[in-house]
Amino acid sequence: RRDITVKKRALSVLAACILLFSACSAGGQEPPPDPGVTTLIYAKISENGVDQKRLSAFNREHKGEVQIEVRDYTKLSEGGKQGVDLLMTEITAGRGPDIIELGTSGETSQLSYRRLAEQGYLEDLWPYIEEDPGLGRGENGLLKGVLEAPLQAAKINGGLYAIFEKVQLHTLVGAKSVVGDHPGWTPEELLNIFAAMPDGSVILEDYHNWKDPSVKQRFFTSLLYGFSDLFIDWEEGKCFFDGDRFRSLLELTSCLPDQHDLERVCANQLEAQSEHFNRLRDGVVMLEDTGFGNMVEWRTRYDWFFGGSSYVGYPVDDGSSGSYFEPVGIKLAMSSTCRDKEAAWLYMRQMYNLPVNYEIRGFHVGKTWYRTELRAAMTDLCYTRIGTEIIQFLPLTRKEHARIQELCDSTARSSLLVDQELVDLVMEAAGPYFAGDKTLDETVRLIQSRAELYVNENR
Repeated sequence: RRDITVKKRALSVLAACILLFSACSAGGQEPPPDPGVTTLIYAKISENGVDQKRLSAFNREHKGEVQIEVRDYTKLSEGGKQGVDLLMTEITAGRGPDIIELGTSGETSQLSYRRLAEQGYLEDLWPYIEEDPGLGRGENGLLKGVLEAPLQAAKINGGLYAIFEKVQLHTLVGAKSVVGDHPGWTPEELLNIFAAMPDGSVILEDYHNWKDPSVKQRFFTSLLYGFSDLFIDWEEGKCFFDGDRFRSLLELTSCLPDQHDLERVCANQLEAQSEHFNRLRDGVVMLEDTGFGNMVEWRTRYDWFFGGSSYVGYPVDDGSSGSYFEPVGIKLAMSSTCRDKEAAWLYMRQMYNLPVNYEIRGFHVGKTWYRTELRAAMTDLCYTRIGTEIIQFLPLTRKEHARIQELCDSTARSSLLVDQELVDLVMEAAGPYFAGDKTLDETVRLIQSRAELYVNENR
């Protein structure tokens, strides 16, 4: 009986092998993919990039029609640098993926949005938004499903080449009684107002980095992220870092303190936070360099501390609000050679309809989630920690929301357009000036020369 059982098992295995080999080609290859199914390649360059749940749901819903396959460039090298280089090589050679992740917040791997868009490698997504039944314009002429200002700010030559889940809004905030009640000013106006403040005052400080003395570098980096395009003409390959406007911003930054008093008087970050906001309330700190990331921050901090705040903005004197958007979370683009652009858009647009990542600090660009947060802010009490204190704030009023909306609608710049390598180049050259080791003239000549060379090599 044991021999019979063994023989039966052997015959079963043999039959299974015959079935397996008959399903394969003579050469042992897997059967060809279903010609009726389109496979789109998603380029992942960030550890926290692709939303796997969203991707799996899309593939289940579109089984038999289109499938999205992730190509993970982060696994190709430590830090993703070589992977990003490989991806850029594939894109420029016309072999790029269909959906391209430009980067995510807090990670070093980033692709140059402006460069890829201007060189024709990315698809203009604005027509897709306009024609989308759920996102496009309604009878009132407004976009139904997304906030328009952050997307308009990210346009290049009239085209939008990437979409993103959330944004932060960066600006300078001061007491209305000190800085006035209108956005936009010059570095000279800022310094004149500061000169009239009491002895011992400072222009700004940053409790988040209370032990880091590089106040000047952080402030100047904020300026470059929002406004470096004022000094560059990519189309013509020209730079204007040797002009009066850039010089005045360098001079203003050099007037900032070399280090915080907070480091001297505070033992930890909670103490630094309490001390910082006490200084704001007492009028010792003139400005707050901030990036608003949610409704709670609007209603809890600035009106309470200043007794009437003004979103005066960065002193760039360009006729704008002096504010800029920073896209946060996943930033997605579509290749101009995408194999199925309509299917790719169906996947990409999900970020404005499906549940979002609440761990990422920022305003929702999708109106569904933006309105959900707004309703909560206008109906619920809010509690927030300021140092060691827990403070209660009343719900956001319609008047306060109108101020938020006005500032958002008047903001027309985006850090998405910034070239990170160029920012690093300018900051490296400006460092010796801020340290007192180079003159202003030497610094602007060096920045102008290096920046113009870089722009012409990469435009």
